[in-house]
Amino acid sequence: MTMRILGAPLRYVQGPGAIDRLAEEVVIVGGGPVAVVIDPVARSLLGERILRQLPDARLMAFGGECTAAEIAARAAEAGDARLLIGVGGGKAIDTAKGAAIERGLPVAIVPTIASNDSPTSHIAVVYTPDHAVEGVRRMKTNPVLVLVDTAVIAGAPRRFLAAGIGDAMSKPYELAGALAGGGLNFFSGRPTELTQAIVSRAQEILLADSEAAMAATEPDEAFERVVEAAVLLSGLAFESGGLSIAHAMVRGLSVMPALGGLLHGEMVALGTLTQLAAGQGSAEEIRALAGFFRRIGLPTGFKAFGITAEADFRRMAEIGLAAPYAPNYYRKLDAGDLVRAMRSLDERN
Repeated sequence: MTMRILGAPLRYVQGPGAIDRLAEEVVIVGGGPVAVVIDPVARSLLGERILRQLPDARLMAFGGECTAAEIAARAAEAGDARLLIGVGGGKAIDTAKGAAIERGLPVAIVPTIASNDSPTSHIAVVYTPDHAVEGVRRMKTNPVLVLVDTAVIAGAPRRFLAAGIGDAMSKPYELAGALAGGGLNFFSGRPTELTQAIVSRAQEILLADSEAAMAATEPDEAFERVVEAAVLLSGLAFESGGLSIAHAMVRGLSVMPALGGLLHGEMVALGTLTQLAAGQGSAEEIRALAGFFRRIGLPTGFKAFGITAEADFRRMAEIGLAAPYAPNYYRKLDAGDLVRAMRSLDERN
């Protein structure tokens, strides 16, 4: 019998001003020396506060894309570090994870936006220099610390939070696809009952509180719940539950120049609607989810990006079907199924 497996970070800390606990938390998870992969925006926001707490930390600039070369460079620059910290957006975070894998070190994560659920995971998504997904790398364990300062998150453009909500909203449908297709999670195990409960609670929070969180000017209870759902609950859900067509489609969408400006969670929103339109969802479910996405500023079709050619839809479909979790669905799909599903989204809009 296949084991039930759930993975999670050692510690998760969230709230306004959480960054000022960094030194304390680093001691709890094992101490330094510390090397920090930090993107330029995060450095301007938090660099001085980090150095006040960790004056001997080595701050390493992130070059803008999580490529194999960038990972290797930051791994070499880390010197005698015993802990790597990733600070910033998803690609800086994944670069820190990749460097930690190369060096065999633990990693702590400090996201400055809540645009996706990567902070809690043991996975780093690696891109080619021209920004297409190349593959994933895996740490042996999840991050030892995820520290989320919601005052910093609240200061970021709301587009990032909307993307995080889009990423998280895929999880109930992808877990259902993984369970129906007999797929294993990212630990090669079956989803636990806890994972299924997490997915259900995340969906409840997102549907109830997302619009209030998007309108909030500072962290309040709705904002805190939505950030936790988008970062922690969604992160646990995808790793310990499994992915399906929604994330498989991101592979295909990421190679389209017209979609190159979309955030990961915005692509996932399109992928989720495609997954439902391929047969998993009813017309009413698709209409309701698309309406929710529109209210928080997420894309719901392809025509708005100038994508109408059959060849483009087929290319996205074929690349998506090559993803390892594409078979996690209630029935076998071919490229034609996905082309029809994608085209139908514009017909519904």
